[in-house]
Amino acid sequence: MSLIKCTFTSEWDDGSVVTTPCTYNPETGQTNPEVSNGTIPSGMLEREYITLDDGEEVEICPDCHDYVMKTVMGDLADLSYGEYNECSDPECNGCEED
Repeated sequence: MSLIKCTFTSEWDDGSVVTTPCTYNPETGQTNPEVSNGTIPSGMLEREYITLDDGEEVEICPDCHDYVMKTVMGDLADLSYGEYNECSDPECNGCEED
């Protein structure tokens, strides 16, 4: 298992942005951000993502907050077939396509 060092960023609706060092397992999609010792944002969480060394941003699951989202092909809610995003964690059921 090869962990990748990256940064974990959370953006809040009060304008706060919190960035911390993180490790990412590309095989499982799990992220392990360090706990921030800074000010705790007072707003609602809008977005979380990791940034890899090459600048690529990878979205974090908005439900479990521990795994990255991945693009997969499959049946969509409108009975068509195409790409959609789902959590890398097979145990996470909160982010399934509606």
